Amino acid sequence: MKVLITGAAGQLGRALRSSVPDAIAGEPVQLITTAREGGMGVRALDLTDAAACRDLVQELRPDWVINAAAYTAVDRAESEPELALAVNAGAPAAFAEALQGSGGRILQLSTDFVFNGQQGRPYQPSQPVDPLGVYGASKADGERAVLERLGAEGRAVVLRTSWVYGPV
Repeated sequence: MKVLITGAAGQLGRALRSSVPDAIAGEPVQLITTAREGGMGVRALDLTDAAACRDLVQELRPDWVINAAAYTAVDRAESEPELALAVNAGAPAAFAEALQGSGGRILQLSTDFVFNGQQGRPYQPSQPVDPLGVYGASKADGERAVLERLGAEGRAVVLRTSWVYGPV
């Protein structure tokens, strides 16, 4: 099984890399990792370049893309909306588009910022999104992109989290 993890240099990406099993259901796992800068066995990938994202998936034909990369500067996203949208919506759309033809799947990591936070009780996964800012809107667009392209076939999973914890 070939697994591509994006954002391998980030907190979540590092934790995922360190916990990948050698095999799943008896099938060896081939791990491929990417990060903005690359280096030390990690391929460089600029998530603002949708064509590069699409090309990499078409070249590698992974069984799974775990998109742990994101533009996470919530406040700064308001002044850098194009960058936030390119990384959080454009890259996932490009990954999903490339996966359409290969049969691969995607796990899209997202955030509770896709909701407005005013409900006062836990949100259900099926509830409509209502982001208040650029960051949440960009993550909601990324969710929508992967679900529209691969969701009906059961090949897209969106995992929303409010915070990521990991070793220092």
